[in-house]
Amino acid sequence: MEKVELRDILISWFALSVAFMFLFEGVKIISVSSLLMYLFVVAVSFLSHEFGHRQVARKYGFQANYEMWFQGVILALVSSPFHFLFAAPGAVVIRQKGIFSGSREKLRNISLKISIAGVVVNIVLGLFLLIAYSFTGIGILYLAAYINIWLAIFNLIPIPPLDGSKVFHYNRKMWFLVFLVGVGLFGIIMFL
Repeated sequence: MEKVELRDILISWFALSVAFMFLFEGVKIISVSSLLMYLFVVAVSFLSHEFGHRQVARKYGFQANYEMWFQGVILALVSSPFHFLFAAPGAVVIRQKGIFSGSREKLRNISLKISIAGVVVNIVLGLFLLIAYSFTGIGILYLAAYINIWLAIFNLIPIPPLDGSKVFHYNRKMWFLVFLVGVGLFGIIMFL
């Protein structure tokens, strides 16, 4: 991992952790223990999401690095105290390492897999954490499940630059299916 990518990931992770803390705890209630809890939960959810994109892209031979979007960091921090969170502090940027030798259809399928990878990671983690919470009742597991599923649904919004715009473009049936799974899990979380 390059220094610039590491810096961008750390800034985005910290900013998104603070934004989620503001969203759920309010701006007036800030403590070190709260911040540490959100840093952990966001590491599990946001970092896993971005590394999901990154690893799938690299598996197919593409160059993939996380790049912070400064305006997205600011939007996350400014929006969260108002009970809305625009959670797009950056993204994994995919570049070809030369000329792609496959067909357009193959490139389209690879692009779909890369685009949906982060969302699938959030759904799988959210489901696992939800099951763990139902057996243990540990609050941080509930929070982590909630944030993972919320991030999956947020990222599936079919508006650029979110993942949902690409998934919707490449395969609307898959987008709909994954969106339904995310909304269904979110419904379960809301009833717990």
